[in-house]
Amino acid sequence: MAIYGKIDAATFSNNVGVTQTSATVTKNAADTVGEGDVLVLGGVNYIVRTVTSTTSIELHKAYAAATNSGLAGAVRRTPPKKVAEFVIKGGDSITDYQLIFVDNTEKDVASNKARGITGPGWWLYRTYTDVSGRTRHKAECLAFVHATAAAAGDSADDTVAADVIETITIGTQPANQNTSSGAATFTVAATASASGTLAYQWQKRNSSSGRFANVSGATSASLALTGQLAANTGNQYRVKITTSKGAAEVTSSAATLTFVS
Repeated sequence: MAIYGKIDAATFSNNVGVTQTSATVTKNAADTVGEGDVLVLGGVNYIVRTVTSTTSIELHKAYAAATNSGLAGAVRRTPPKKVAEFVIKGGDSITDYQLIFVDNTEKDVASNKARGITGPGWWLYRTYTDVSGRTRHKAECLAFVHATAAAAGDSADDTVAADVIETITIGTQPANQNTSSGAATFTVAATASASGTLAYQWQKRNSSSGRFANVSGATSASLALTGQLAANTGNQYRVKITTSKGAAEVTSSAATLTFVS
């Protein structure tokens, strides 16, 4: 059994049969899968423990969702087997690892390199916001292997392993806001060069020398505040912008709130 393959995402041509609380999956013989492969069922990663026959396999754990004799869209992936087992079974306290396959096109995209993904093959990747509000990336190459996009397929991971070169341009920066009523709205206007969907995360700091932190739920182009008081004067807001096509993150300038009595 090979320790890894080069299939990022191969969708089964036929439906599979799954039963809630059972690890057995029935499938069409034309859809191939191997022991140790990752099988994505209903968006959940499972490991193939045993290939019982050409039409039956056993997963590493029982299927959790509802019974379905005609589940469509099963996806086969072939990352390094021991790493897949470690991550999917929860062998580490950090739960936001992603197993990413980078094909020969994705390896040359600048935004992928900015995330530390500098070559083709299988990568272990995670991102997080540090104590100063900056986005950090950690990427570790697990297996160096070349594959074309056509041969590998493409998993739904374009926000990390971008397929195209896309850039974000901020046309209108957030402006300083004065308020006497306690209400204020900060707004940004941005565009993506390859028509990716923009995603926003507003951040706040309590003074010009403080540290930025994410504002919970503030994920649109505008941030509307209410109930602001004189004590909130000097608070600053900025927004981090990404896209569905994996453009390198862009951060706006900071705008200041002033309470006017």
